[in-house]
Amino acid sequence: MAGFEKYDEYELLKSISDGDEEAFTLFFRQHYPRLKAGISRFFKDPALIEDALQEVFIRVWLNRDQLSQIENITAWTNTIASRICINQIEKDLIRQKHLSALHQQGIEAPVVPIERVAVREINRLVTEAVHLMPASRKQIYLMSRSEGLKPAQIAESLNLSVNTVRNMLVTALKDIRHYLRSHGHTLSLTLLPALFSIFFHSE
Repeated sequence: MAGFEKYDEYELLKSISDGDEEAFTLFFRQHYPRLKAGISRFFKDPALIEDALQEVFIRVWLNRDQLSQIENITAWTNTIASRICINQIEKDLIRQKHLSALHQQGIEAPVVPIERVAVREINRLVTEAVHLMPASRKQIYLMSRSEGLKPAQIAESLNLSVNTVRNMLVTALKDIRHYLRSHGHTLSLTLLPALFSIFFHSE
């Protein structure tokens, strides 16, 4: 980690684009406070803030092959964060309407307990979640994790667009988060860098 402290931003981003998880961890630590502050202007609920932060860094990792070409990484990540927050707000409005309709019918929404879990337990639940994914999503996820392929390589292999592959990987991560929550757990943001070896193996 100490070696990266001497790198300029371009070198750091280039290392991440090459799949260097240590460089990504440093990037995570450098940009976490700024992004959290920005996202906190959209949400007050810590869980929503954490979810949005997770998705920002997931998207950075999935788009890592583009990082060395980005001139202003701060503006780029701010744009990603804003879009994620706006999309979440729109989804929350729809969800609130649904919950209101349930309440009028006398139906209470289920409450899912949240707690932090060890990487080993998350790994087990991730494996179960992957088994439940649709075949195409599961294939793309496993090509990323088990074979260490980048989105562009997966897209070429399956004759898909790179954006389609990235969107499928983001959806796979959402499936995993939802599965964890359905079992009373949450994916802690503090564990995110360490868990990229589980989610997106890049050796």
